[in-house]
Amino acid sequence: RGSDEKGEGCNVHGIVALSSGGGDIHMAPGHGLENFGKEVTYESITDILTQAFESFNVSHTVNKLRFGDEYPGHVFQLDTQKRMIEDAYGMYQYYIKIVPTLYKFLNGTTIQTNQYSVTEHMRHVDPSSNRGLPGVYFFYEVSALHVEIEEHRQGWIRFLTSVAAVIGGVFSAMGAADG
Repeated sequence: RGSDEKGEGCNVHGIVALSSGGGDIHMAPGHGLENFGKEVTYESITDILTQAFESFNVSHTVNKLRFGDEYPGHVFQLDTQKRMIEDAYGMYQYYIKIVPTLYKFLNGTTIQTNQYSVTEHMRHVDPSSNRGLPGVYFFYEVSALHVEIEEHRQGWIRFLTSVAAVIGGVFSAMGAADG
């Protein structure tokens, strides 16, 4: 890398059609074993694997992650989250549970979207262990449960009752303080 590329990395953007059961999306760094035309002799498969993912930095930032349209009050847990990985053989895993959600607005329109919760795990992957490659992995599962969120307004009677309760509480507190 040149000095002007230092600190840069990949920027991944895309749309993925979710299967109803689940799946995964993963980004694993790598480079060719050709060593730019030089002849190289490897003693074992471990040497090849060590060369293949020799010291990759899988530090990353999740700028934006969505599983459907946005709606008022929606919280996106992973947005703008940075993960600095010191381990050159690090495998960062996100386990995401997606919950289908129907949002109903006051005017009667609806949005069919999804919410998600996430659990994160970082593990060391030794090149000779055959337990995976360093990278960032998103494993997702779609929940069988569905959520419906409906906007509604409290009426004037509820508002007036609340105001009367506050006024009554103030008078009671003043009466108790007065003696």
